[in-house]
Amino acid sequence: MAQRPEVIAEAGSNHNGDPERARQLVDVAVESGASSVKFQFIFADGLYLPEFFDGERKVRNPVFDQRKKEELTETEWSSIWEYAHGKGIPVSASVFCERGVQLLYRLGSPYVKIASTDLTNHNLIGKACQCFQRVIVSTGMASLSEIDGMVAFVRESYPETDLQLMHCVSSYPCPLNEANTQRVSLLRHSFDLCVGYSDHTEGTESAVMALVQGATFFEKHFTVDRNQPGFDHAHAMESAELMNYVRTLADSMISLEKPANQSSSEELVSKIRARRGIYAAKDLPAGHILTKEDLLFVRPSSSFSGKDVSLLVGKALAQDVPQYAALGEGGQAMVVESNWRDASAYWKNEMDAKNM
Repeated sequence: MAQRPEVIAEAGSNHNGDPERARQLVDVAVESGASSVKFQFIFADGLYLPEFFDGERKVRNPVFDQRKKEELTETEWSSIWEYAHGKGIPVSASVFCERGVQLLYRLGSPYVKIASTDLTNHNLIGKACQCFQRVIVSTGMASLSEIDGMVAFVRESYPETDLQLMHCVSSYPCPLNEANTQRVSLLRHSFDLCVGYSDHTEGTESAVMALVQGATFFEKHFTVDRNQPGFDHAHAMESAELMNYVRTLADSMISLEKPANQSSSEELVSKIRARRGIYAAKDLPAGHILTKEDLLFVRPSSSFSGKDVSLLVGKALAQDVPQYAALGEGGQAMVVESNWRDASAYWKNEMDAKNM
């Protein structure tokens, strides 16, 4: 059985500063069947300027003020963590400053996420590697050389870290024709690392394509209500959509379970029924020299197939072969039933077969 794809339900900052809403997001993630739920630890002081200088005067940064209003205290985050653990779902966060790293470390988490904005922030990535075994770094906006520099830094400085990359297109929402899911395969082969997909498209199509390209984990933004005010609600999935997203990836994974060089057991049965065998077109006496006109090429399969005509034509029969009997080794007659325990079951299978 193939491993079920890991889906990180990205709650982000869609709690809007309300711990109760954060718990509702946990509930949605649990109901969807997601592997874990992830928030964003955005502390305005560690990510934004409070004011801009426009050349003449300082202007207040509205994003700083909005993010400041949405910050939760460590006590509130702790209660959310306890709630998630009670629901049986792992919980983590994206971190944007050392304060976030330390908070997540104190709360405990199976992984930490570094957003695309900080792929070149080796200092923050180093802090994360000091505290967490599994470190996921998103690669949106990054060139291969920038990714290579980050990977080399982690491998040299923190060789025990389980570094994983996450293909991301930093566009919200991301048009399907910009999803560039083949980059998943490029990242896998370029860096020999586990690669996931941070999906900013509005459907499930690109996720399935990323799965085919070798993505082993996925991140999808979601919300309780898309109509809420905030930075991320309008482009996030609601509960039913997230549930469908998780189910679609799990179902799609089933189609990849069979090794590429292995036929299914059902197909091996069909092969007997659907391939052609070689049969006598008429009653043929012993000693008869076979011609092509003596042979029928029809279902089901027999000892000889169409590619074996040259082995039969021009040969003398060792015994009488009645019409519609299969030709066997040494010119012997074989009956159709020799390939089937129950000939009637064969004909039923033939009637039931679809698209053959």
